[in-house]
Amino acid sequence: MCRVLVVDDEKDVVDALERGLSRRGYEVEVAFTGTEAVLKVRKSKFDVILLDVVLPDLNGVEVLEQVKKIDPEIEAIMITGHASIETAINSMKKGAYDYVEKPVFIDKIVAVIEKAGEKHRLAETVALYEIGKAIFSTVKMDDLLKIIIDLGMRVLRADDASLMLFDESGKLYIAIASGLNEEIRKETKLDLGERISGWVAKNKEGVILINGLKNDPRFSDFAIRADIKSAMVIPLLKNDRVLGVLSVNRLNIEENFTNADMYKLNIYASLVSFALDNAALYKNVLKTQVELLRANQGLEEKEKKALDMLNDLRQAHEKLKVSQLLLSHSAKLADLGKLVSAMAHEVNNPLMIISGTAQLALMDENAAREQRQSLDVIVKECWKAKDIIQRLLKFSHPSAGELKEKDVNSCIESIISIIEHQFNLAGVQIKRNYGQNLPLVCLDEGQMQEVFMNLLNNAKDAMAQGGEITVSTYSNDEHLLIEFKDCGCGMSQEVIKSIFDPFFTTKEMGTGLGLSVCYGIVKAHQGDLKFESEIGKWTKAILVLPLRQSRISV
Repeated sequence: MCRVLVVDDEKDVVDALERGLSRRGYEVEVAFTGTEAVLKVRKSKFDVILLDVVLPDLNGVEVLEQVKKIDPEIEAIMITGHASIETAINSMKKGAYDYVEKPVFIDKIVAVIEKAGEKHRLAETVALYEIGKAIFSTVKMDDLLKIIIDLGMRVLRADDASLMLFDESGKLYIAIASGLNEEIRKETKLDLGERISGWVAKNKEGVILINGLKNDPRFSDFAIRADIKSAMVIPLLKNDRVLGVLSVNRLNIEENFTNADMYKLNIYASLVSFALDNAALYKNVLKTQVELLRANQGLEEKEKKALDMLNDLRQAHEKLKVSQLLLSHSAKLADLGKLVSAMAHEVNNPLMIISGTAQLALMDENAAREQRQSLDVIVKECWKAKDIIQRLLKFSHPSAGELKEKDVNSCIESIISIIEHQFNLAGVQIKRNYGQNLPLVCLDEGQMQEVFMNLLNNAKDAMAQGGEITVSTYSNDEHLLIEFKDCGCGMSQEVIKSIFDPFFTTKEMGTGLGLSVCYGIVKAHQGDLKFESEIGKWTKAILVLPLRQSRISV
């Protein structure tokens, strides 16, 4: 269910919107001042905020800026009178999705909310896929730990993080930490229940800490680093078994962590738990293989007569080599789909990631009312996450049944219709140069639209001062071609050579996964994706799809 926060100082407007949206199935909360709205966003997770530009305390743009700092994923729709349209347009540049003019009509509001929801769901799909792709890019423990810490700080806007695992004696030790003294890291060993991390592991319950431990009497006897302004600590669970404890901290960032951040951390922790379990399995496979190899060599040297026993060991060794090869391929290719396939014998149902997240969140039956509200949101959103994982699983096992003949012009136009207004506000115009009477092409529409969205956004980002994107489609005897050409800053040949490499990015805040995901989708369609560019003038992305496509099997 979509949660909407209505913010307006006119009671009649608020009442009308609350009634109209509630009748249509939305969960609605209201606020009459900007300050009240900011407090509600700090306490609860909202999908959309309907925000009046003119408020008695803070103006709408000021509220928007504060709300976006608390929850960057919330979609804001500004409500404005004629005199404040310029302010509403300015708010679009600061992250608002759209604006509507007064008098407000409920059907128009609902239409804008639905469009914002479509954009948000598409962005969530891509973001979750990128996060999962990064975490499952390796099964080597040392590499995985670094990815978990680096990606966790980026996803949760933290500037410090640590991950604790259990040693052979059952004590928690710091496996990896950012910015922590190496001597302290090696000396730290905790029993279950000891300090905050031990308490979290023992009780299987995540906590948010604000201003040290002043707001949580459960930890009044514990010590915490004085430089930590806000922290979240969560257990890493797999089938109700505690694998370790993940902590993320804010030292220099002023905003405290919120329940919305804990919601993200719960999902992230479930993916981390799954990846850690895979890495442990991989390590055990290697260890077993080494032991068998040594035994095999000894038998070959000393027991020449034991041929039957040696043959049995060789067969077991070959089976282990096959398992190692599958795991090694998944690590080298950084491909979530292949990892799921390779580990199918261990993971019967990858969707238990999402179910496990919901179970984790609901585990504390004694949670306070405010916490219970957040937990209820997690349960409801679990179904949305399940749908996202299903779509990713379908991508990891594409089949001819998922490919349908589509008009590529219509597929592109449906994406442009969602983003064009926002692009125009950023000074970017989209020019259509569609070929006429093009043949239909077999594709998975949802996956290919993710590619179109990514290429269009990259083109927009290349034109900081605005410009024009030309989308062209045409065909020859064997292929259908789609071009996205911008008039932006261009790229060097060195950048083009590395552009599809995982984690390679030219953006300050980029993950470096978007184009590698796009490339994988296009290759799964037996197509090709390439770039041409001239520095300082233009860049062109060329997507090539076959007109006669063989069945895909992965």
